[in-house]
Amino acid sequence: IIGYASKSIAAGGWVHTHNLEMGRLFDEERSVERVVPPPDPTPIGDRYFLGFPRKDGRAGTRNYIVLASTVDCSSRVVELAVEELDRKRDWIRRRYANVDGVVGLTHDSGCGLVALSKGHLRQNMTMRNLLAHPNVGASVVVQLGCEKSRAQVVFGEERVTPLDRSIRTAPDEGRIACLTIQESSGTWETVERITEYVERVLLPAADKRRRTLLPASDLVVALQCGGSDAASGVSANPAVGYAADLLVRCGASPFISETTETFGVEHLFARRATSIQIAKRYLDFANDYRAYLAGGGGTPQNNLSFGNLERGLTTIAEKSLGSIAKAGSTALRWVVDYGERITSPGLGFMNGPAFDPVSATGQTAGGAQVGVFSTGSGSCFGGILAPWIKVVGTTETYDRMVDMEINAGRILDAAASIEAVGREIFEAVLAAASGAATYSEKVGYAVVNIWNSGAVT
Repeated sequence: IIGYASKSIAAGGWVHTHNLEMGRLFDEERSVERVVPPPDPTPIGDRYFLGFPRKDGRAGTRNYIVLASTVDCSSRVVELAVEELDRKRDWIRRRYANVDGVVGLTHDSGCGLVALSKGHLRQNMTMRNLLAHPNVGASVVVQLGCEKSRAQVVFGEERVTPLDRSIRTAPDEGRIACLTIQESSGTWETVERITEYVERVLLPAADKRRRTLLPASDLVVALQCGGSDAASGVSANPAVGYAADLLVRCGASPFISETTETFGVEHLFARRATSIQIAKRYLDFANDYRAYLAGGGGTPQNNLSFGNLERGLTTIAEKSLGSIAKAGSTALRWVVDYGERITSPGLGFMNGPAFDPVSATGQTAGGAQVGVFSTGSGSCFGGILAPWIKVVGTTETYDRMVDMEINAGRILDAAASIEAVGREIFEAVLAAASGAATYSEKVGYAVVNIWNSGAVT
């Protein structure tokens, strides 16, 4: 069911917002009494990628040095330090060839939230997991010094190493080097100390990492969609779903997010869970999200954008049917909250908004080392720390937008099958995991936006 007719529709008539509405689909809380998980697929055991092994057993697909701000008040210092290091980009690339770059991880909060509230704890966890991401080879945290999200609160007092000029080695894995602006004579002194530390300590340390042949089972792959249209759910998303099935067969962990883009089809997705407990956790997130929307004066239908409606989608239920096609056909094996670290193999789900920068930031914090982004109308999106491969649903958009990498529109053109394009996406994931640069990486997109769901004081 994608909705209910709001007026009589003649046979062969156009069905869209003028004669179709969500009706009672708005009000139904979903539950499941039994699950019917699909059978386990045939394993694939001989696929590999070239990645960076970590001491904690995870694998990186990139080797970044990250300069991170704990609060909006320290973001500009981080941006200035990145700008200073960017002026030496060519020298850094030649001298430290195993380092993929220096990136700034900034956000617009870190204070103002009710201290230690659910929203504050979620924000802190997201920052903590982003800094511990397997694609981070080295990092330094910059704080103002008086914020609620001080490094000692986010990471724990015992893990924070205050940074001074006497430190000549990078902290051990699991510890965080931290500079405090209020103790460093202000902006430019802090910028100079950051750049000096990066050049003298972090670059040589990160450059020691080497790519090694690793099994595809080490991959955690985020599946995301944006700029959806009527073609997305019948070309791009099913092809991504076939690639997800291949990843599951390899023992990897592909997963979808975007809770609002499962509205109207929750019962179908929950039924695929391997246990009632997993199904219930997903449904609890979905039902809680409906209440969250209502508290802000919204409904599930508000998820649809102008472009979604203009290009043929009518209700959120219709959009959701296309959205969950990215999840392929295997069993739902795990469910996590926004930004939680992913530790289980197989297909999974992460609770979170559908707004692409926020959703993808949570997926990256969960540990995704590669992302696959499907679109219909087109998108320029690229997230921080991980490469994002863009799959487009129509040949028209593929020809019009240079940002697109894989043309699933060939399915609608009868020039390729869903399976063929899905295999192409799967191979592109392994290539990106091995270091092949995506378009958004080449252009320099590195969007980060942490879900700010808490009350601000």
